[in-house]
Amino acid sequence: MLAIMAVQGAFAQDRALRIALEGRPPAYGNPYTQAMPSILHTLFPVYDALTQLGASGEVLPNLAHSYERIDDLTWRFVLRSDVAFANGEVFNAASIKGNLDYLLSDAGQVTYVSSLIASVDRVEVESEFSLLVFTKTRDAILPRRMSTVAAVPPVAWKNLGPTEFGLAPIGSGPYQVTDWGESDGVLNYEGFADSWRGPPGIGRVEAIIQAEGVARTQALLSGQVHMAMNAGIDELDYLESAGFMVESAVTPVVGSLAFSNQDPRSPFADVRVRQAFNYAIDRDSIAKFIYAGLVEPTGQGATPSVYGHNPDVMPYLYDVERARRLMTEAGYGDGLKLRARVTPGPPVMSILYQKVAQDLAAIEVKLDIQFAQGPSWVQMWFSGDWKDADLISSAWSNTTFMDASRGLETYSCLRPNPFFCEPSLVELIELAAGEFDESIRLAMLQDLSKKMHDLAPVIYLFPTTNNLVYSSDVTGLEFIGIRAQLDKLRFVEP
Repeated sequence: MLAIMAVQGAFAQDRALRIALEGRPPAYGNPYTQAMPSILHTLFPVYDALTQLGASGEVLPNLAHSYERIDDLTWRFVLRSDVAFANGEVFNAASIKGNLDYLLSDAGQVTYVSSLIASVDRVEVESEFSLLVFTKTRDAILPRRMSTVAAVPPVAWKNLGPTEFGLAPIGSGPYQVTDWGESDGVLNYEGFADSWRGPPGIGRVEAIIQAEGVARTQALLSGQVHMAMNAGIDELDYLESAGFMVESAVTPVVGSLAFSNQDPRSPFADVRVRQAFNYAIDRDSIAKFIYAGLVEPTGQGATPSVYGHNPDVMPYLYDVERARRLMTEAGYGDGLKLRARVTPGPPVMSILYQKVAQDLAAIEVKLDIQFAQGPSWVQMWFSGDWKDADLISSAWSNTTFMDASRGLETYSCLRPNPFFCEPSLVELIELAAGEFDESIRLAMLQDLSKKMHDLAPVIYLFPTTNNLVYSSDVTGLEFIGIRAQLDKLRFVEP
């Protein structure tokens, strides 16, 4: 922390940017144990990766200014030479090798990020700023995978260990965390003047933790904060009329309720039942009245910005009679009594699930929806054992790679402890994963998206939305992909 604090004199402006956030990450600053699929995650300003993903899923340079595929199993990444970690440790190919070696080790194998680079076999330093990555199999999206590996100073990581490092995280990004706000609920960032991106426009950031959306909106209106993440959808028009700027983003994450077809006695082992549930949902009404027209219904796991999205795949029509016929054909014309376990979320999600249950009642399905606290849901999701639940909330999270393959693998036999498995798709998914010709691979992914639509492994619902609301006191907000770049913000001169 002393190295970080020492740079603060470089900032002439001491006024802090105040932000209202939904919460601090459960693993604090350990970047390898968590996903960051949002418009503004607390760790975005701290860390960089070799690559980053643009709004249309394109691979952009970051700590690596270029990369190339040498052969089917070998990639070269050429790194920037002007990067330093906030604690003064040197950044070079050896430091990135240290990060990747940890993720490939026995200790690292249990982390979330390690699962995202499972194709990597080993790493070699070619020169001070050139790194060779060898894969076990052909991997067409390795450059995308590298966008998930945050660069940390390897000596500090080794000396502190993951837990202690998470409490005092160190990266190469424009801000560094100096206080997690456990005593007062205010997370503090200080600008890193020697960041390769240049010093941030505002030297200090104070993030106030406000779990409730209403509290975040009130903090804006009272002038307590300059910016808030994820105000309620029904509050956005009012906030705009009050003079605030609103940036809304439809994320590449498609929400859904997942089925399991692993038990042959389950009604969801029959594709007709899964399709019937999809035909029973009035998505147009949900989009109009619950989501205020901010999102559109979908019938696949990839949104239009994701590589592999199939524009010819339409959402399931709202057709109650067809749904009833399918249920009767499958032997469930008298209805079903089922349980769904969903993760708590913003109020809009509770209303959505109530509407889904109401629509299913029209085909004689009584769906009991209960909230599952984080650890309980996580255990069900990763173990494949849903205990007393027949459906669980799930997401096609394409933010990670901006590539349809991620979701396709999740809802397939290739997933560890699969809950949905269609053996005929395995070879097709594996072939797409190793296809380097982009036009051929795109066609393969689009064909798989159509097949997955027809198989209906989930009730397809809607892409999730994120928003940032900010006052006229600040300007310069920019995005890379859907990620807000706090370092670009400036205060408006009085």
